[in-house]
Amino acid sequence: MIYTPSTRWDAQFDVIVVGFGGAGAGAARFAADNGAHVLLIDSAPEGHEGGNTRYSGGAFAWGLDSQKLADYYKQTYYPFKYDVRALDCFVKNITNMKEYAKKYFDIDSVATGRRPNGEYPEYQNANSMQSRSMNKGMYNGFFWKLLRKKVYERLDMITIWYESPALHLIQDAETNTTLGVQIKRKGQIRNIRAKNGVVLSCGGFENNQDMVQTYLGQGSLAPIGTLYNKGKGIDLAIEANARLWHMSNYDSHGLSLRNGDSREKFVYMINWKSLFNGSIFVAGDDGTRYFKEDEEDRHGYKYNHGNWIMIPNQNHPHIVMDQAQYEQLSNDTSAKSAQIKELISYAIKADSIEKLAKLIDAPLLPQAVKDFNFLISEKKRDMFLNRDLNTMRAFEDGPYYAIKVRHNILHTHGGAQRNEKCEVIDMNGNPIPHLYEAGELGDIFATKYLGANSIADLLISGKIAGENAARTRKLDSAVDAITGASLIPELHSDAQITATNYETKENQAIGISSNGISDFPIVVRVTGNKNKLEKIEVLQQKESPDVGGLAIPKLTKAILQDNTADVDSISGASATSGALKEAVKEAWNKLD
Repeated sequence: MIYTPSTRWDAQFDVIVVGFGGAGAGAARFAADNGAHVLLIDSAPEGHEGGNTRYSGGAFAWGLDSQKLADYYKQTYYPFKYDVRALDCFVKNITNMKEYAKKYFDIDSVATGRRPNGEYPEYQNANSMQSRSMNKGMYNGFFWKLLRKKVYERLDMITIWYESPALHLIQDAETNTTLGVQIKRKGQIRNIRAKNGVVLSCGGFENNQDMVQTYLGQGSLAPIGTLYNKGKGIDLAIEANARLWHMSNYDSHGLSLRNGDSREKFVYMINWKSLFNGSIFVAGDDGTRYFKEDEEDRHGYKYNHGNWIMIPNQNHPHIVMDQAQYEQLSNDTSAKSAQIKELISYAIKADSIEKLAKLIDAPLLPQAVKDFNFLISEKKRDMFLNRDLNTMRAFEDGPYYAIKVRHNILHTHGGAQRNEKCEVIDMNGNPIPHLYEAGELGDIFATKYLGANSIADLLISGKIAGENAARTRKLDSAVDAITGASLIPELHSDAQITATNYETKENQAIGISSNGISDFPIVVRVTGNKNKLEKIEVLQQKESPDVGGLAIPKLTKAILQDNTADVDSISGASATSGALKEAVKEAWNKLD
């Protein structure tokens, strides 16, 4: 959108950050720490902000030897090109991540112990990159809440707008300088001036099927993170005449259930060792096997004749098993047993392999089963896919089962090309004035994504982009803008600190837990005595409405019914479940 003298500005801030995920939280924080008044916007409603950071494990990459690290990263890029200065900047910062955690979060990070030999141990210096964490546990929302807390500690400098998507960047026609952002706010179109800079941190395009097909060449992938990454950053970058890069790169965790849900279940099943152990395999569209089922997950990349490529996408794959395997999984005792038992409850059943093949439209399934058995009984080797023979058992008597699965997607990496200063690069190779980028949108990973690097990148790029966007610039005298948003109620911040003072009557007590997904604590009031709970009231919670919000009433019902807080957590909402049970226990212990 081109600025003209008739353009009316509704408000002015020093910096506008588009996207309140991990990178946006960092950009807003560091811009504020450098004296900037920041507007931080997100298209999601409160409770859904956070992007993919909300769903991450929170581990970040780290290493001591920058030369060895650079060598390892370059091998993962091959044969793709890379920006030398951007990679050097990233590697230098990786070596300082322990100090970063201590300086900016006052946390002594600890080694996770995951992938001690690197995600690609075949490469030289693969063990130079390790992962560390500031988390108390993994995949419990702690890392996201930590970043969000730092934003909320700066509400005097940061204004937050939820459900306020960016529509267009506003630029100067002659210089291409980014002047502000057009935003849809409470049904109104608002032109907001950015005095110093704009940071694009609005994530990828994994929830935009048109872009998934156009850029990734895949028909359908199941998102396993946020549902709000719809590729708006790509549109904004194209409008700004930015050069795009890394558009074909994405990562995943293999397969999820295919049940027609927006976010499918069982996203890490590819790692469940007891699942793919026996008379079971994954069948492609025609019923034949197409990848090594027991191979360790490398964010979706599978071995392919000396290289690693993303799993070939199938449109309607299935997990196929016989009766013996079904019974084995029904009696599974591994750490994933509850999820495995729920997974097989979705199975389609048939008396014969031929009938099952027709039910799932996989005509070559009977031959695939014969081939599977032949490799075990005759060849004693999976000569095509090299699965460990100890994990393979011949199919025996029916009935037979198939579970509909779907290839999933964690996040994309494409976006505007950025340099080592996180400046967005235009089609001529020059920085676009006042426009920056951070996080998943346009990160530096061209291919073969390495685990823990997106967290490191959002911490690094968020800081660089925020600090650079905050640098004071002389305001163009020709631009007429008001000085703030205080005169228009609709432009006030959505961020508020929630009070936790609640009344109690006789036989009542309050319990609080801050260990849910949301940064806000879960507050409960219980009624009863030390032997019997009569009532549980959830007085405050801002968990994700479509996950934790749905789990809470189910869990409270189970606790009251069994008269214990030690009930099973709700699948897919472990953090919320743990926090609610913790709050109930705290309150219950206060009762006489």
